Amino acid sequence: MTTDDTRTDNGIEVEAEAYARFDDRAGNPAMTPDGRLLVSNHPFPYGDPPEYRVVEYVDDGTVRPFPNEAWSTPPGDDGVGIRSLIGLRAAPDGTVRILDIGDPAEGHPPKLVSWDTTTDCLKRVDHIPGHATTDRSFMQDFAYDAVRNAIYIADLGLSDEPGDPGAPALVALDLDTGRTRRVIEAHPSVMPDDSVSAVIENEPVVQENADGEFEPISAGLDGITIDPSFEWVYYCGITTESIYRIRAADLLDESLDRDGLDARIERYGDAAVCDGITVDTAGNVYVTDITNNAIGVTRPSGEYEIIARDDRRFLWPDGFCCGPDGHIYFTVTQLHRAPPFNRGEEESYHPFELFRLESLAPVTVGR
Repeated sequence: MTTDDTRTDNGIEVEAEAYARFDDRAGNPAMTPDGRLLVSNHPFPYGDPPEYRVVEYVDDGTVRPFPNEAWSTPPGDDGVGIRSLIGLRAAPDGTVRILDIGDPAEGHPPKLVSWDTTTDCLKRVDHIPGHATTDRSFMQDFAYDAVRNAIYIADLGLSDEPGDPGAPALVALDLDTGRTRRVIEAHPSVMPDDSVSAVIENEPVVQENADGEFEPISAGLDGITIDPSFEWVYYCGITTESIYRIRAADLLDESLDRDGLDARIERYGDAAVCDGITVDTAGNVYVTDITNNAIGVTRPSGEYEIIARDDRRFLWPDGFCCGPDGHIYFTVTQLHRAPPFNRGEEESYHPFELFRLESLAPVTVGR
């Protein structure tokens, strides 16, 4: 393991430690209460597709399919398996939830697979109903609410081409009742900011449009998390510079119409162009700051600061998880070097890395 010590202007010192390495591009991490490290393999191309959709990291540096080979590979006729995913969470009770992005346009709805790691068996599968999706849905991350037994999904709402903001929205699923609602679709808080661009390693991140030309990416809702008391859901877009929050109870309250729910949204503070967030007990929202090759924090005061930076190795820090050891873990995906965002060229280096750092205040497993 190697470390990188970074001191911020206000004197806070954070040690970022390389914890694990992977042959495939790890998307989001999750860590169970007993310390098992899992990662989703990113669906964006890197040569041949990864053999497994979710893997468990083994101490000797190898990986194995999680929860098993059948569920970690594409679905067969029996529906067992995962098409593609990014979103992965481990709950305080040891349940690991896997959010299959699916392919709504082709008739394959997203689904949430819940696996009990204490008994090593399938707990349940929840399909996201059609009224909560669109043909542009891309349900790439979520937060689990252990108090209300609910999940809150960030639907990026894919754009047809660069410049099109898509149709981002939050999807709230009550796991007790099965009731699902699509909320705050196209609200300003989930939309990209046209004045903000993603520039990494001095180059704009681009995407090919329908005419075969490359234009800077513009993407809204992406990062989502819930606080340790399960009161507030925090979220942000990629090409934005703000963190927002809303009460978890409000997302499930069907008596609130669109205007009533939109009025409950709060801007929490400044941020940076990012791809993932998490939050500690003191209200510090951690941000994977992709343009500064850094990890930043949005304070309860609304101010943003960088707490760890590595211009060589933090190339597109991506997903977070919180471990039982009090550390925050994050993947580095180098997506700006992957073909979809790099003019068709693959220039990522191996291996892909996962780092950890000590949190500024206590954190809990499951976010």
